[in-house]
Amino acid sequence: MKNIYVLILLTITIASLPSLAQAKLRPSEIAIIAVRGSKESERLAEYYAEQRKIPAENICLVVMPKGETLDREKWQWAVRPEIRKWLEDKDPQREIRCLVTTWDVPLKIGRGKKDSPALLDYRDYLTGERSKRVALLKDITKEFEVLAPGVALANSSNGVADASSASSDPADKEAAAKAEQAELEQRLEKALQAAQARIRQLNDPQEQQQALAKVQQYATMVGGVQVLAQSLQSRIQAEGAKPPELNAELERLRGMMLAYLQMRQELEAGAPGIERDHILLNVLSQAAGLIQSIKWLDEQISIADKNETAASFDSELSLVMWPDDYQLLRWQPNYLLPRYNNSQLRETFRTLMVARLDAPTLKLAKGLIDTAIQVEETGLVGKVYLDARGIGKLDQPNVSPGSYADFDRALLITAEGLKEQTTLDVVLDEKPELFQAGDCPDAALYCGWYSLGKYVDAFDWAPGAVAYHLASAEATTLRNKESEVWCKRMLEDGVCATIGPVYEPYLVAFPRPNEFLALLIKGELSLVECYYQTKPFNSWMMTLIGDPLYRPFAKRNVRK
Repeated sequence: MKNIYVLILLTITIASLPSLAQAKLRPSEIAIIAVRGSKESERLAEYYAEQRKIPAENICLVVMPKGETLDREKWQWAVRPEIRKWLEDKDPQREIRCLVTTWDVPLKIGRGKKDSPALLDYRDYLTGERSKRVALLKDITKEFEVLAPGVALANSSNGVADASSASSDPADKEAAAKAEQAELEQRLEKALQAAQARIRQLNDPQEQQQALAKVQQYATMVGGVQVLAQSLQSRIQAEGAKPPELNAELERLRGMMLAYLQMRQELEAGAPGIERDHILLNVLSQAAGLIQSIKWLDEQISIADKNETAASFDSELSLVMWPDDYQLLRWQPNYLLPRYNNSQLRETFRTLMVARLDAPTLKLAKGLIDTAIQVEETGLVGKVYLDARGIGKLDQPNVSPGSYADFDRALLITAEGLKEQTTLDVVLDEKPELFQAGDCPDAALYCGWYSLGKYVDAFDWAPGAVAYHLASAEATTLRNKESEVWCKRMLEDGVCATIGPVYEPYLVAFPRPNEFLALLIKGELSLVECYYQTKPFNSWMMTLIGDPLYRPFAKRNVRK
């Protein structure tokens, strides 16, 4: 019998997934973005409008340079303003909810300037916060040393260099930061052990109690609530009993840790920035202490140095109606997620759904429309193939969100839920190796991983198939004839809709298969609505390729 945790997950998988508070997407709520002067782009836009009964006046023609990558400056100062003005003029009532990009519209937007004032200010903030915390950690180390006078400690007189003053080269700075952190932690550990040894030797109970209180105060600053919980757990285990008051205190500390963790996850889903990071650092310091907050700052400084301001064209386009000054470093939250159903943020930051009608050839791009319409008449028929790697467990609750184990488990949850709640034939592979040639006949749905930038042709795709592969570079191009990235090759092989990243997205950016596929199979919402209810971020790397109105399971496969 499955444990209650697994049963709850399976219930959430399909039966309890919410639909959008708004009505389902209508053709009149779609605008099509095409390239002015590109006959192929304009004709594809007209064809889609005709087939889906989208008003002809909902086609927006925009001047764009050729190529799959659009310069960030041209996006910001030319393309974005033109699309925004068209929407303001043509849609004053804000009825448009979805944009469709077509042939010749760039696939991705390049990085912004590394020396932009906003990015430099943000990095200065991070390095300043790090310097303050390193200085405080050094002061605490000295306080521990005072509690153990006469104990010889490495580097106690010389101190530790501040990595923020190292070479200007990012690689040198990162190496210096790691060396500094390791040296400081080693010194701190020796000082703490020496202080504890000295306190145990004190004969005066009052003096001993005061010294212990001081050590606990500083230890909590260094390690946060987490170290208090670990210390109390060790004490309870050593005593071999669980006095009610100690048990209650341990549960209180665990509750605090859980609350801190949940708050951190919420904050990290937001866009990096000084305001967010100020709150996040306070939460992190309370939960895990100075050492972990310094390590987190090192990670953020490294991110700032990488200048991760590139994005997929479509993901950036979702925010075309946002104020011009939103943060470009990494991502912005997707305010179309169900968690924001009752939030005013949707009104303040108007977010549009975006899908792409594009493919390696114009014929294939047109086929995405034709196949979607044909398959909707009878419903998508075929098998579900899920390719896990054997690193996740179904009943493993305490995995880090966005980790390999977490996403591997999501595939297991998907398989179990679809087997129990639908009539679909589900094939799950838990071996590290991927499906191989001939393994996947009649494939209607697929999700799996990991073969970076190299499609493994194990599939005989059913007409209308929807498939996506969890890897870092699978939509970097649709036009390079030599490329073997999954999105391009799956479209060439017959897939009708797919999802992929145009640059490194990090695993957490993918729609979770147990959410996206479950919504799609539920049959109530269109492809683009399922996508925007399950993808975490905008102004980031993911793109959806396929007819946004496609509903492959309008004729439902969910058990009655």
